[in-house]
Amino acid sequence: MRLLTSLMACLVLLTACATAPHCDRQPKISWADVTIIHADLHTLSSTSFSGRKTGTEGAALTREYLSQRFKQIGLLPWQGQYQHSFSYRRSFSDRVGVNMIGVIPAIQQTNKWRIVIAHYDHLGGNDNRFYPGADDNASGIAGLLQLAQQAKSQGSKVNLLFVASDAEEPGLYGSYALVDKLKLANTSPDLKQIELAINLDMIGRPNPNGAIYIEGTRRFDSFTEIRKSLRQHNQICIRTQQPKAFDGSVISIDFLRASDHYPFHQVGIPWLYFGVPIHRDYHQPTDTPDKINIYFIAAVSESAYQLLEIDSLVLKSPH
Repeated sequence: MRLLTSLMACLVLLTACATAPHCDRQPKISWADVTIIHADLHTLSSTSFSGRKTGTEGAALTREYLSQRFKQIGLLPWQGQYQHSFSYRRSFSDRVGVNMIGVIPAIQQTNKWRIVIAHYDHLGGNDNRFYPGADDNASGIAGLLQLAQQAKSQGSKVNLLFVASDAEEPGLYGSYALVDKLKLANTSPDLKQIELAINLDMIGRPNPNGAIYIEGTRRFDSFTEIRKSLRQHNQICIRTQQPKAFDGSVISIDFLRASDHYPFHQVGIPWLYFGVPIHRDYHQPTDTPDKINIYFIAAVSESAYQLLEIDSLVLKSPH
């Protein structure tokens, strides 16, 4: 019985290897600007920004920087402004966060929208010790800015909302506030117009196989086709089930509720989350930009951009 079981296990492994798609550990970069990614990442992770904790001077400096970048790219203010304040209650006190939101309208008028979101806040710090948050989540913001730049230069078939969210770390408050705002009458887009939310959170440290992990795929019956589109230009490795951690640590994360896609999930908006497995520098002062793979951010950005171009019918799901 043991021999038979072993033989069957080997057969399964061989079959899996034979059918697994080829992955390129060094994906080709077509248009993403690694120089700009490097500049964005290092600026956001710098001591001047002091860990970007919600409600701090570092967070205010981050917003100033993002305002400049939004203007450089050509994003339009959403509802007349980039900054959208919200209130939330934590530890028995009222607090304020600020989401940064920009728009790229479709080339031709349409009521279809897609959202790209990445949180800019992190854990903060002080003069002696701070949390740079290079992977979590300066990497995601750098990717969001790349998607926005490409969409602006190429034009879009659908309306695009780019959201740098605040107060994700203490409890996804920025994304909850955004979803609450989208529920209001006379808000554009309304929830029914949103075809997809793309969440970029920790996209700078690939596993040894060079893979990006994508959560939320079960909602899409057509994910095989979507996956083909994501990989067609650079053959990036895609995995759809996160391990606990790729470095052997025992951190366990509920990836459904762990990041800004969850409030969208709760109201039935389709979502896909791009991220890497938890590593030993997660939420540590050692999450520094020198450990980030800039070319991987570029490759993930180019793959995620395919979701801004893919046909709306492919995204439709009966679930």
